[in-house]
Amino acid sequence: MLRCDISWSSMITAVIRASRDVEALAATLSVLIPAVAGGVVGHAVVIDEADDAAVARLADETGASYVRAKNGEAWSRGVAEARGDWVILLEAGEMPDQQWTPNVERHLMTAAATPALMPLRGVAAALCEWGAISLRSRAVRAGLLAPKAQILSGRLARAPRRLAVRRRRAPV
Repeated sequence: MLRCDISWSSMITAVIRASRDVEALAATLSVLIPAVAGGVVGHAVVIDEADDAAVARLADETGASYVRAKNGEAWSRGVAEARGDWVILLEAGEMPDQQWTPNVERHLMTAAATPALMPLRGVAAALCEWGAISLRSRAVRAGLLAPKAQILSGRLARAPRRLAVRRRRAPV
């Protein structure tokens, strides 16, 4: 397994946009635990657009920061709370494949400030995201691994590279 010495300032913050489905959020947070233990993910931020007490409680119980945001400002509000220089954006219920951390570490060591995308599994979702990459879209969206500053600007500096690892929806 590939290991790298990532300093606190370059640790990844997972920014998760919650829905009202607490089970889906719990599934996403559970996949992050090994990455936290491995020193790849240093912080999580849960964004709640619905002001759901159960979402706030789960964020608190897992040590994640909780951010209340209105529609349209969710990613920017959540990313503003990130402690690391890099963020990974996920929707509640999305789970990166098992070997996602070595792929992310490799990308961080070799691709400088190039954003990357973990595509969703499934034909329709994969085609949609393949089209976005092919068209060199710089839009901020779930599945992105990118420098915090680029996401806060609202537009990526360059189109993301496709990571060899995918994400899937949790079966909840």
